[in-house]
Amino acid sequence: MSIYKPCDIRGDATTELSPDLYRVWGLALGRRIAPGEKFVIGGDVRASTPEFLAALAEGLCRAGVDVVDVGILPTPMIYYAKRRLRAPACAIVTASHNPAHVNGLKWMVGELPPTRADVRALQHATQPGACRARRKRTVPRRLDVTFDYVAWLQEVWAETPPVPHPIVLDPMHGCWACRSRRYLQAVFPHSVFAPIHDSPDAAFAGRIPDCSRHELLDELAQAVEHQGAYMGIAFDGDGDRVAFVDDEGNALTAEEATWILLQSFADQWPGERFVYDLKFSDRIAESARQLGAEPIVERSGHAFLRTRMLKTRALFGAEVSGHYFFRELDGGDDGLYAACRMIAFLAHSGVRLSDLRRRCPRVFSTPDLRVALPAARQRRILDLVRRAWPDRPRSELDGVRVEFPEGWALVRGSVTESALTFRFEATDWLALNDLIWRFAQALPEIGDEVWLRYQASQGISTEP
Repeated sequence: MSIYKPCDIRGDATTELSPDLYRVWGLALGRRIAPGEKFVIGGDVRASTPEFLAALAEGLCRAGVDVVDVGILPTPMIYYAKRRLRAPACAIVTASHNPAHVNGLKWMVGELPPTRADVRALQHATQPGACRARRKRTVPRRLDVTFDYVAWLQEVWAETPPVPHPIVLDPMHGCWACRSRRYLQAVFPHSVFAPIHDSPDAAFAGRIPDCSRHELLDELAQAVEHQGAYMGIAFDGDGDRVAFVDDEGNALTAEEATWILLQSFADQWPGERFVYDLKFSDRIAESARQLGAEPIVERSGHAFLRTRMLKTRALFGAEVSGHYFFRELDGGDDGLYAACRMIAFLAHSGVRLSDLRRRCPRVFSTPDLRVALPAARQRRILDLVRRAWPDRPRSELDGVRVEFPEGWALVRGSVTESALTFRFEATDWLALNDLIWRFAQALPEIGDEVWLRYQASQGISTEP
């Protein structure tokens, strides 16, 4: 697949990316703002990041902008620096939750995330003669925003009472390692935080730093049970995603965490908007309406949800992968900020996270069922889905979602790999099983593969 994704850039750091590319991208991005204006940059803990970040800074300096290098920090802190400094642009060398050998580039020029056209413009900039510097070269400067960031969090959550038991943190050896405990201790000084996997590691200790994968939260869940902890909190590689484990050692689903965060806004909801990922269960939109909110569905993807947050001035937004968006952050997301909101809500309510989890509406759905396919076959399968149920209501906001009396089926192309992802929801487990079986029978070209992946997701062996 191309390194140029719909909203950012990601690729193998040794075979697909190079300092030369980052120099060109820096020059192209720098030319999008006026000479002398601030451009904030930073990056994650990957081994390739320092070299790529230096090259990015060199390109930006050639564009004549004021390059403010905030260093190796979690992505949300770099966005915070952009807001705090009122800078018109920022860029981050990171591959988020991807394996250590991958790196990439996130950026924002203005107040909206990049569009497909913006990504294509950076791709075009790499062509010979496409981007020439005609501005006075500048020199980058370093800035430490950590104290300011923590002081801001302290001000926001100053009235939070202490919680009665320790909170276990898992930064997954990523950007929040050696930071999340110190920062949260400063914000909630009368609470106790106990970290695991708390050293920054360019290789993430051989693991994938993806907190949305429940199988990677097993050690956190065990630590919560062993310590009799209040809850567990995990962050992904660059620190913008967050996941939660309750006091009984159960990892919360995206629906459960989102439902609880919806409750945290209490009586603020009437007249407000809530933006949500179309992959969520229908129970999430129903719950938002019950609270008085107007739910607005958006296609899956960080940039798409953040853009919708900004355009609608929504109070809160959520993506299935663990991104949580807040109007207080100009529509942006921050894993630590979301963790603070969860901690404060539990502390004020006096209710255990496990009790709240049990109050959540029951959800009967699958995770993403991925089937690797070349682009041409993906298009053919999507067309087959359209033709298989011509009379059923459907949406094509992102792929094809077909509505059935007992639930829905969603088929969409992955933005990170050459694959189709399938997702289903129904009214109960029997209805879900029947829906997927009928779907598989109607699409013999792909049905067997989808059925096998569904069985595997339920822990059913597919071995002969």
